[in-house]
Amino acid sequence: MRAENLDPISPESVLDHEQPYRERKRTPWERFLDKIKPRSAAMRTTVLVSIVVFFSLWMSLWFFWRTLYYPEIKQHARYLGVEIELLSYRDVTISYRENSVQLNDWLGERLGIEIVSDPKQFPNVREKLVAELFTDRIEKALADELNLPTDAVTVYFQFKPTPSLWVQTPQLGDRWLKEPLPTYANYSPELLIGWFFGIPLLTIVIVLTLVRQLNRPLKRLQVAATNYTKTGKAPYLEINHGPLEIRQVNQSFNQMISNLQQIEQDRKIMMAGISHDLRTPLTRIRLSAEMMPDDEFLKEGLIYDVDDMDAILDQFISYMRDGSDEPLQETDVNAILQEVVIQFKPLDVRFEANELPLIQAHTMSLKRVIGNLVNNAKRYGAEPIELSAQMVEQELMIRVADHGEGIPESQVQALMQPFVRGEAARTIQGSGLGLAIVKRIVDIHEGHIDIKNHEQGGLEVCIYLPTQPSEQSK
Repeated sequence: MRAENLDPISPESVLDHEQPYRERKRTPWERFLDKIKPRSAAMRTTVLVSIVVFFSLWMSLWFFWRTLYYPEIKQHARYLGVEIELLSYRDVTISYRENSVQLNDWLGERLGIEIVSDPKQFPNVREKLVAELFTDRIEKALADELNLPTDAVTVYFQFKPTPSLWVQTPQLGDRWLKEPLPTYANYSPELLIGWFFGIPLLTIVIVLTLVRQLNRPLKRLQVAATNYTKTGKAPYLEINHGPLEIRQVNQSFNQMISNLQQIEQDRKIMMAGISHDLRTPLTRIRLSAEMMPDDEFLKEGLIYDVDDMDAILDQFISYMRDGSDEPLQETDVNAILQEVVIQFKPLDVRFEANELPLIQAHTMSLKRVIGNLVNNAKRYGAEPIELSAQMVEQELMIRVADHGEGIPESQVQALMQPFVRGEAARTIQGSGLGLAIVKRIVDIHEGHIDIKNHEQGGLEVCIYLPTQPSEQSK
């Protein structure tokens, strides 16, 4: 049976080359709107409902003013004009059958109208903002009824001791007309304030309560999604309580998480099975190579290829075991860096410890990250290798730099993807998973990586880690 030549398959050829998700840059107009409008759904809903409530209150006030109060004011001004005109007549007697009464006495008895001529009883006229909204209009309407200029008529509302309306016109001379308003004794400013301010406040409190109840499950959903994005794990959400739509969304999310976890589990089992099954024939091939006749060139090449395949399998396993199942613990980064320096002796690794706080981290995974970076610097760069850690603002920065030739700027982002290797690494053992493993572990720690060529020549990798983990990573 003739063996056919099998062309190697590049891992990049089976990857999905669709563009990854990137946030769209916001326009200047959108950034301006972000500054002036509420950002949370709770505040937006509250503001919108408040606008509706205040608009409703304003329309109610305008409706009652135009249809009830203002016509009543004009009608009352007409009655006042008639009363003043009648009171200007002197010695007028009302006679009915055998009874007769003076007009002034009859008006005083029936309507309570009183002509006050004693200056000591005159009202102390002063500005009253709310009352003037009514008295100014009565003045204008009364002036129109009496054919007088507006400034010739004075109307004043006195609430205590009993509600009364005081009027002064040229017909009355230096006297004042006092008209009692007993129906205004039931007027309550507390009731008006409660109606005008209490209803909006109560509405806002109720809306905030309702919106918070609706937003709470959405917040849990957002936290769970963020947690899964960063750590690959997320709690299942409640599906037995809350609004029907929220329960349906939670149920779909739980099903999605279950499917993703099953896919991830199947992937790990498959990769572990492949790695395990391939190691057995690789061991036999290596053993056979050791027992081959004295053809050193063929033997060394075969052993080299076996070691290469074994190293690739190790990287596959390392990529699968990202350390997310390792518990968080207080970690001394200086101690980890010192262990890495000892691990890579006699390599020229220059390290000087700085004062650093303890951080919550997956210790073994973090040590693997630094080890991978130092190993990359050894294989693709040149000694000496600089290793350091320091605080940068609120983050802890770990720096690994070599003194090789560096890499083109166009390849920096691509090197973070699995199976992607730089041009200088094509002839060196490896699978292209080294930096992908580093990025995956750093993402689990909610940090970020900065890769660039430094000024002294060579590649510089800086890892930034938060000093305190967020709630999602716990």
